Amino acid sequence: MLVEVAVGLLVTVACVLLRIALTPLAGDRAPYAFVFLGVVIACVAAGWRSGLVALLVGQTLSWTLIVGAQSTSTFLGNDRFGGLIIATLSQLILLTTLALYQREVDKGSAEREQRLRLLDDALREIDHRTRNNYQTVLAMITLQVRRTTDSKVREALQQAADRIQAVSNASQQLALHSAGLGAVRLDDHLCGLVQQIEQGLSHDGVKVDCDVDEAVASPAAATSISIIVNELVTNALKHAFSGERPGRVVVTGRYDRSFELTVADDGAGMKATRRDGHSGLGTRLIDNFVRELGAKHEIVSSETGTIHRLEIPQLQ
Repeated sequence: MLVEVAVGLLVTVACVLLRIALTPLAGDRAPYAFVFLGVVIACVAAGWRSGLVALLVGQTLSWTLIVGAQSTSTFLGNDRFGGLIIATLSQLILLTTLALYQREVDKGSAEREQRLRLLDDALREIDHRTRNNYQTVLAMITLQVRRTTDSKVREALQQAADRIQAVSNASQQLALHSAGLGAVRLDDHLCGLVQQIEQGLSHDGVKVDCDVDEAVASPAAATSISIIVNELVTNALKHAFSGERPGRVVVTGRYDRSFELTVADDGAGMKATRRDGHSGLGTRLIDNFVRELGAKHEIVSSETGTIHRLEIPQLQ
């Protein structure tokens, strides 16, 4: 209330002083013209109560300092009294119109915010149920892994479980770091995903770092990139540092005209870690998502580590 009154007073005083400054040019003609302006400014800036303050104070000051200063008649006997009444009624109508308009705008804003809250709650519920579905499938596969005696079948089921977990992690990160329904903050998303992988798979002496430029991607692109990152980081943590050797995995993303993603480790290299009879499903998955993104994938591997470099032309 104090702010509303203060705004009304300041706006009114400024408008009346401006009108007084024009008295040598206009005399006492249209003495209330700037009060109309003051009512509108105060109402728009601080609400209808501020506009009412501007009306009352502005009319009083204009009558006293402009009309009264150039007339010797009494208040009721002044022949300009009718002009005061008409101007005041006009300003009241203007103020009422603005107040009603503001009420409708505020009502519409409140309804829009309520709809957005309901939509947000619905999306959170959908995300929650989706994660529950993933966990149910993972629990079923894990149970089957425990019951299987064939080592090859167990390994294949475990790989399937790992990739379902990757999709689940990606979905969770998309829900947490979405910048909107059609965009995802890729920097927060990927670094959060990498941190989650590190907590689940990394052992003492192996550190995972993430440094990604601020970038926004479509949900489809973000999902493909996150699955690629999950596959590459997971493979590095599982195979590059055999024998509990220390090491480091670094995920970097640089965004200019295109997005350059790099996953590098200082492990034993792909030649030393690749096993005979390996199904290569992870490699095929990466290749499929690379094609979906229209990206270029370059691999450099030696005894001192492996570097995967992807150049992604479009994130939308």
